[in-house]
Amino acid sequence: MLDPRTVANTYVRTLLGAVQKQGVPSAQLLQGLPVDEALLGAPNGRIGVALVQRIWQRALALSGDPALGLRVAEALQPSSFRVLGHAAMSCASLEQGLALMLRYQRLVSEAGTLAIHSQTASAVTIAYTEQPMRLGLLPQQIEAIVGGILSQARWLACRPLVPEVVTFQHPLQGSAADYQAFFGCEVQFDAPSTLLSFARADLQLPLPQADAELCRVHCELAERQLDSLPQVGFISAYALQWLSAQASGSTRIGDLARTLGLSVRSLQRQLHQEGQSWRQVVDAARRSSLIALLQTGMALEEAAQQLGYHDASSLSRAARRWFGKTPGQWRQDHLRP
Repeated sequence: MLDPRTVANTYVRTLLGAVQKQGVPSAQLLQGLPVDEALLGAPNGRIGVALVQRIWQRALALSGDPALGLRVAEALQPSSFRVLGHAAMSCASLEQGLALMLRYQRLVSEAGTLAIHSQTASAVTIAYTEQPMRLGLLPQQIEAIVGGILSQARWLACRPLVPEVVTFQHPLQGSAADYQAFFGCEVQFDAPSTLLSFARADLQLPLPQADAELCRVHCELAERQLDSLPQVGFISAYALQWLSAQASGSTRIGDLARTLGLSVRSLQRQLHQEGQSWRQVVDAARRSSLIALLQTGMALEEAAQQLGYHDASSLSRAARRWFGKTPGQWRQDHLRP
């Protein structure tokens, strides 16, 4: 089964910013790539890993910088991780913050897995494992993920933490001096595993922004966002999420196929294997979107235009099929004080 994993658009925007600092405008970097601007800028928008890898390949070619992964890691801030970054900032200790980063890592990227590899009285080691995909990640992508954990740890602790051990399974990319400058320690390449190890004493120090109540609120939101992510491996679930971020009436199957790097026939075949059709997925997405628009108090004519219907009457007929009542009746039943 095809695996449409995704990456948070804030992570992609950080990559664009890092390349722009090297003199490559975002428009030039994205030219010719099927990047949906609405999805790139949408709150909680996500982009398929296959397309993200194409953006990385273009970025490396245009920047000519083999250490681009480290540049991206260095540019990452808590806001790059949205609610997860804010939750981590309000943790009691760096150890708790890193535990949250690992628990909710899917909110940032589904391209790989970060997990505790080992714990001793003196050190905690995190291992990165790449998830099986049609395309393996570039070394720079892995370095951005692993380096990003260190960048966040430094942000949270408000001091220049130096890890005890850093190893990568891939060969050295560029100059060893770049790695020494970023990590502050010797880095081993062609290693059996990709690891990042911290001294336990560093992790147990209290964080300056600790706020238990704020942390709880952010964790509850992160939990809801994690539950709402599409089930990994199902095109229909990803399609629903993709459609929700599209511009008014944009429901073309070819656009989604290009985003996933598939032909339209391959996409249709995958949907069929899941017991779905493109028409059914679009219908479900419109139903969900209508509920959200009705809750905002939007006029029916405007909602019809936004959802790609000819007029309000057409949308009203669809609402009767979905809810068994008109949009006005649905709004009265669900929005009473």
